[in-house]
Amino acid sequence: MIEIKSLHFLVVDDEPEITSLFKDYLNELGYKVHTATSAEAAQNIFFEQSIDLVLLDINMPRVSGLKLLESFKHHNPDVIIIMVSAIQDIDMVVKCIHMGAYDYLVKPIIDLNQLQIRIQRALSERQTKLENLTLRKEIALQGNIPEIRSHSVAMKKVLDKIHTVAQYDTTILLSGESGTGKEVAARTIHNYSNRSSNSFVAVNCGSIPNSLMESTLFGHERGAFTGATKRKIGLFEESNCGTIFLDEITETTPELQIRLLRVLESNHIRRVGGNHEIKLDLRIIAATNQDIHRLVEEGTFREDLYYRLNVFHITLLPLRERREDIPVIADYHLDQLIKKMGKEKVRLSTAVLELFNQFEWKGNIRELINVIENALIICKGDEITLKDLPSSLHRGDGKKTVMAIDESYTQTKENFERQYFSTLLQHVNGNISKAAKIAGLSRQHFHLKIKKLGINQDILPSI
Repeated sequence: MIEIKSLHFLVVDDEPEITSLFKDYLNELGYKVHTATSAEAAQNIFFEQSIDLVLLDINMPRVSGLKLLESFKHHNPDVIIIMVSAIQDIDMVVKCIHMGAYDYLVKPIIDLNQLQIRIQRALSERQTKLENLTLRKEIALQGNIPEIRSHSVAMKKVLDKIHTVAQYDTTILLSGESGTGKEVAARTIHNYSNRSSNSFVAVNCGSIPNSLMESTLFGHERGAFTGATKRKIGLFEESNCGTIFLDEITETTPELQIRLLRVLESNHIRRVGGNHEIKLDLRIIAATNQDIHRLVEEGTFREDLYYRLNVFHITLLPLRERREDIPVIADYHLDQLIKKMGKEKVRLSTAVLELFNQFEWKGNIRELINVIENALIICKGDEITLKDLPSSLHRGDGKKTVMAIDESYTQTKENFERQYFSTLLQHVNGNISKAAKIAGLSRQHFHLKIKKLGINQDILPSI
């Protein structure tokens, strides 16, 4: 639905009477109207404001309306331009349409209602085009946007922060170890904001070569550098009216940090090789897995940029500090992977969840997802068991070394026994007699023990 009062029009004609007539009429309809009687004034307004539609006279002095048409469409391909002229020339009409004009009106426009009809049709077509584009993006993303799942008190406090700040356009800095879900948090903020119907653009600043970073973010004009054969819209412009997520912000160069600071201060950008400032309306969310305070102190990250980014700070917790969430996160991503891979429904065994709870997860949620996907590929039955897990988990490469002090003695003892007997069985390749002998138990006692602990020797891996 088009909200008329949010639309900005520009009327360009060297006759002040014409611009006044159009402005008064369009103002009555509820549009915000800017006027210009010279090409220079028109360019200044167009490049400073976010203009939705232009009524443009062809016969302008010094700089023709066709030149302005070319310049405006080059700057913003989505702007609607309706050409106006006292000359009725079919060849000129064709030329204007070919250059990107939406319509061509002949002066004098006796019935201004006809102008309104043309404008409404143009806006309606543009709205349909944008809605179709948004729908295609939503279809493409459907099922691929993970959710933040949590039962832990600490993480629920983080979620409260996310939901609170989402409704404002405040710049946000997310910090946390790799794999803690910083992009998921940024998407959640975007989805709960009033920008949710517009673009969310994620940029990994650490994965783009320094030589391409400026062009990628700010875009470039044709001929700006060798190989720039055509104009390119940068990611900042692509995310206009939406949200841009700058991950690994600390990987940016000092030169780029200066340009980013200017964007945050002025909400304007300039394409590489361009001469005009482009006004933007977007929200910036930055993220880092580094100690940004230390980088500021060392002088490798600009202090002024840090303060501009760190208006609202959210720290994403590592899994080892929110172990209560491991089962719910594991189940959620297992369901997502089952859908993605087209597998039959399977579940995680009790022994697997116990092992997950003992693991340190240095790669956090990303590592957990990788382990589950790996196990899902190997699993043959309706339950993922210990034998389906990667060898790194069985070796205890990431086992937690600090004893839990929030469990009872009985629970701690049971956890230790389950880990001990599981590891022992792996060591002897599932040989019960050999395992019982090492443990100093009878074969019957050993059987009873592993049955009580929920360990099935037939599903243990060979090592």
